[in-house]
Amino acid sequence: MSEKKKILIIDDDRELLTLMKAKLSKNKNYKILTESSPLEALNTVSTEKIDLAIIDKNMPQLDGIEVLRHIKSHGENIQVIMMTGFGSIEDAVEAMRLGAYHYITKPINYDELELVIKQALEHKDLKEENIRLRQAIQEDIITENPIMKSIIEKARKIAPFDTNVLITGESGTGKEVLAKFIHKNSKRADKPFIAVNCGAIPADLLESELFGYKKGAFTGAISDKKGIVQQAEGGTLFLDEIGELPLNLQVKLLRLIQNKEFIPVGDTNPKKVDIRIISATNRDLHELMKEGKFREDLFYRINTIHFQLPPLRERKEDIIPLAKFFIKKVSLKYGIPEKKFSKNVINQLLSYSWPGNIRELEGVIERTVLMEDKPIIDSVLLENNNVIISYTKEPLQNSEIKPFKQIKEEFEKKYFENLLKETSWNISKASKLSGKTRAEIYRMIKKYNLSKE
Repeated sequence: MSEKKKILIIDDDRELLTLMKAKLSKNKNYKILTESSPLEALNTVSTEKIDLAIIDKNMPQLDGIEVLRHIKSHGENIQVIMMTGFGSIEDAVEAMRLGAYHYITKPINYDELELVIKQALEHKDLKEENIRLRQAIQEDIITENPIMKSIIEKARKIAPFDTNVLITGESGTGKEVLAKFIHKNSKRADKPFIAVNCGAIPADLLESELFGYKKGAFTGAISDKKGIVQQAEGGTLFLDEIGELPLNLQVKLLRLIQNKEFIPVGDTNPKKVDIRIISATNRDLHELMKEGKFREDLFYRINTIHFQLPPLRERKEDIIPLAKFFIKKVSLKYGIPEKKFSKNVINQLLSYSWPGNIRELEGVIERTVLMEDKPIIDSVLLENNNVIISYTKEPLQNSEIKPFKQIKEEFEKKYFENLLKETSWNISKASKLSGKTRAEIYRMIKKYNLSKE
């Protein structure tokens, strides 16, 4: 159940306060507080989490405009509605200039007041959401998941120290995002954050890319070149997919971690460097060590602090907040109106297991937003332009196993029900989305006795 919005009414007319409280308390989403003394009201504002204040302009102890000025000067995100029995354009302009949301006159039209209150609270929620969005864009970590919250808290705690960090988890779970978060919260935040994917650079080029080279080190080396390690001087070097690092380079990385020095290709003199190293992988390094593909001494060096990121399918409570965040991000990126999800799409997003994790979700949302013309998103498209269907990676128990024909028919019926519902029974659109011919779709409609109702 959502927390009630607290509304504080400030007026020296006690009878009016009683009447307003009775009227507005009919809305069960509001908790109404009243104060006849503006000085006492200021004390209430400092001790209670007030969402909206309705302030009388003319009071003997302290003018309503001064109360408004005090509230706004203290940076409180409290929406203010001014009211007076002696309305003037000058007063209204002054109140709005100081940050009041609206200005009403007595006698009060309660239908109008309730509408203004609703709009003011929506404005407050939107303002707070935008603040959260800006913070999220800076940190790129959005979560309501207890495990992720614990990880973020631990990451924030160790960020100021130069200890080595290993981040593991499936592809697309946000390992680089967490690495950037640690960097931004460290004493190296104003220095470079350099990311390198050890599996994306050919093995014969990786050493020179990492450590640089001297002029004449090989054909084409016409001048000295700084490597990625030197480019990260003073900052953070993020080694993604470190499990793909060849054994000969693992030795050189171990030296870099132990001695804070490296030797460029073709050089004989070690170079000192001041960097922090954060490593990541989606591989099982213990298995790689058993197979002789990853050095045990290097593992213990990079694994001082370890974070294991959960897959998105284990963070169900984060799917919709992340999806909404990506909608906002796409809207800001391309300067297009922000879209919303239909209720059915929310169910689709929650039912899908997201094997590609957050990276897949972001791609799906961006593609869907750009392809959807309507303000309400009715269906979400996967990379192959198929609508999302529900499935899980969890193994079936023996007691759950059914005949294949039965499972196939259950799936077909559910799939075509969802497909036709999402396309509003537009057979051409359903055909395009599913890759099935119109005749095949009509055959399924007849086979499973599907109807629009």
